[in-house]
Amino acid sequence: MVMNNANSASTWLKLNIWQKLAIAITVSVSVTSCSEQAVGQTDDTPYLHAASIEQINQQTSYTITREYIGEIAAKQQTRLSFEFGGRVTEVIKDSGDAIKAGELLASLDVELLNIRAYELKAQIAQVEAQLTLNQANLARVKSLISKQYASEQNIDELEAQYGVLTANKDALVASYDALSYQIAKAELRAPYDGIVNERIVSQGELVSPGSPAFTVFKQSQQEITIGVPAKVAASLTLGEQLPVTIAQQQNTATIKAIGQQINPTTRTVNIRLVLDQAQQNVSGLITRVAIKQEIAQAGYWLPLTAITDGVRGQWNIYAAVEQNSHFVIKPYTVNVVHTTDSMAYITGLDETKIAIIEEGLHRFVPGQVVRAAGAEQ
Repeated sequence: MVMNNANSASTWLKLNIWQKLAIAITVSVSVTSCSEQAVGQTDDTPYLHAASIEQINQQTSYTITREYIGEIAAKQQTRLSFEFGGRVTEVIKDSGDAIKAGELLASLDVELLNIRAYELKAQIAQVEAQLTLNQANLARVKSLISKQYASEQNIDELEAQYGVLTANKDALVASYDALSYQIAKAELRAPYDGIVNERIVSQGELVSPGSPAFTVFKQSQQEITIGVPAKVAASLTLGEQLPVTIAQQQNTATIKAIGQQINPTTRTVNIRLVLDQAQQNVSGLITRVAIKQEIAQAGYWLPLTAITDGVRGQWNIYAAVEQNSHFVIKPYTVNVVHTTDSMAYITGLDETKIAIIEEGLHRFVPGQVVRAAGAEQ
């Protein structure tokens, strides 16, 4: 035994450095192999990743919400003008002023009209005096006829003269009434309570009949006007309430009227709505009206985290196919037809229900065996 150890030691000493290094590596590999074999004999079960699996069911349709841009408009908006021409002598109201029904806005110069009215009054007085004289003469002639001092012809002449004078008076009175009407219309007054949107005329300006002088609107009766596609308009009903956003404030409005003709410029149908809660908004303010629309198309709702990009711009989902209490990942190519902030509506699957991996798709590959989250390893 002593001889063998001595021979071994002598042999080791005779080896060079490279031979000693090779022997050391061989011994190390042998020890490692034995250790791995021992470990493998204790547990040969492969590790399975946990996956968040959710079952989704097929839907027959999906609902989308679209916002349509409209504007606040006054129900009553009028362009006021003078019926007769003349020179503006006074402008009382200006743009932005509140007005009351019957309140004076502006007036025209009526000096010449007043002179003409005085002239007509004088002519009427003259005719009335002639009528008085005519009646006195007629009474005198009738008394003379009874005494046979006058003829019937005198009576006929006086009665004919009375008819002419009466007709002249009626014509003068009618002219005076027309002139009085023109004088009254020289004052432009508010037709209702509202706001002056724009003042067009100025003091001293010579205006013609019918030319716009003011634009006013009734602020208490405001409506929302929007244009929607004909298909969307057909799905709406009178009296239906819709959510609206005005200046970042939420409100609701009721459909008051649905147009029956397509606008040739916008190719939309006009919808008029009335705010349920009264607000004093600036006319012409932009508003957003949200309208829900149901689309009849079979598909599935699933989280956005359950979709991953595929080849050539396509979208994939990972289905979890149950196999021996575990799951095998199977990819499906789908079509994304609508999305929200967190969900997507997809088509392209034939199954009525399917289990999918709803998140963490970057950790898995097709064909991989996984376990459900929470299940024991």
